[in-house]
Amino acid sequence: MTSAALRALLLASTLTACGQSGVDAAAPEGRLAAPAGDFSGDLNALGTEPFWAIRIRSDSITFSRPGAEDVKSVNPGPVAKKERASWTVPGGPAPFKLTLTKGDCSDGMSDRHYPLNAVLAFGDKTMYGCAATPAAIAAQPAP
Repeated sequence: MTSAALRALLLASTLTACGQSGVDAAAPEGRLAAPAGDFSGDLNALGTEPFWAIRIRSDSITFSRPGAEDVKSVNPGPVAKKERASWTVPGGPAPFKLTLTKGDCSDGMSDRHYPLNAVLAFGDKTMYGCAATPAAIAAQPAP
């Protein structure tokens, strides 16, 4: 067996032992790998035109918009089904529903790419954007 083939076999067996296949272990160049399917970690979602942002943390969700005070709510936890998760904040000054779906996403204003598509239902509006972990966003080029 050649050394290149041996290295590939060792990499594949190591990834399999870690619960990953070689296909999903790394995202295509310039793309972010999607978070675990449980959607339980910190996530940041954002949209443009109109601008909005939602920061999901274990104990809270913060909704930000230009010209309005940030609205911080208790994180109700996601309702997850396979490749999709939704958070519904029904009360307070800014009730909303955020749905994240796995899939390549571009914010349309920068060279950044995200592993999640975001749909925000707020009031009578439906707004679109992207999402990723804070660390994955910070690792990308500045907008």
